[in-house]
Amino acid sequence: MKKSIILALSDEELIELYRILHDEDDKEALRFLSKHLKGKLREVMEGLGHCKPWFDEAREK
Repeated sequence: MKKSIILALSDEELIELYRILHDEDDKEALRFLSKHLKGKLREVMEGLGHCKPWFDEAREK
């Protein structure tokens, strides 16, 4: 089963991400991912995300 993570970034964070990708800065890329995804990834792996798949909601009705 595929799971998804939604990452909402501010304009400043998008610019930072663009710079990291443009410069191919491996160290900063890992720092950026750790900062923005670490908690979300843990939640997804533990099933703690707040979004339900549409098919789960359809079964409850």
